[in-house]
Amino acid sequence: MIKGLYSAFSAMESAWQYQDVLANNIANATTAGYKREVAAQQSFSDVLLSQQSGLVAPLPARIQSVVGQIGTGKFVAEFATDFANGAFQQTGQELDFALEGGFFAVENEAGELFYTRDGRFGRDANGDLVTNHGHYVLNDQGGHINLPAEQVTVLADGTITVGDGQFLDRLQVVDFTGGVIARSGEAYFTSTEPGTPIDGGVRQGYIEMSNSVLVEEMTTLIAVQRAYQANQTVLARLDGTLEQAAGQIGTFGV
Repeated sequence: MIKGLYSAFSAMESAWQYQDVLANNIANATTAGYKREVAAQQSFSDVLLSQQSGLVAPLPARIQSVVGQIGTGKFVAEFATDFANGAFQQTGQELDFALEGGFFAVENEAGELFYTRDGRFGRDANGDLVTNHGHYVLNDQGGHINLPAEQVTVLADGTITVGDGQFLDRLQVVDFTGGVIARSGEAYFTSTEPGTPIDGGVRQGYIEMSNSVLVEEMTTLIAVQRAYQANQTVLARLDGTLEQAAGQIGTFGV
């Protein structure tokens, strides 16, 4: 019965965390360049052991002796970012861009480097190419991109031209191997390692929408809420059974 209490509680805790993630995915279903988060699951026994590993003896031994080995059920261990492409939406705007692969490199006023697939860009007061958050969009040399007042054309490899095809600058587009890029805001990421430059895949006049599918996120949210409620019911009944047992055990033999 004690095992059941731990199983139900862990399932409720995981469901609560998952609801927060799903709610954030739903809230950003219309955010350009947003990448949804998904749950990675593992067996309860693995989660239990990982939680015990950092505790000071003899507490782990006491927990293990009371709880025993629990190998049933699946529980959320961590959340990972789904980097699958979102749908491309045509805007026809000169400084809207979508990427078939990789990330734009941008820099804030403090010089901090970020990566994004949100290609809603524009000119600031000085003519520099900036994101809709005011971050500077970087060229392939890591510098700012200054644009003339006249319209520019951007080729698939990120080359920016003006007039009859005169070269002006080139967008920096880089990609990363798994695990070296971390979320930093709605559609922005950071990395401690430099990205690998890639050619091609820049589409002018388009933006990439969120890869969150509202119907799918809502369906999953409902399932998670039901799982939470079911485990809450189990926990309450087990608690009631233990309370009853504790109240009646002293009456035996009287």
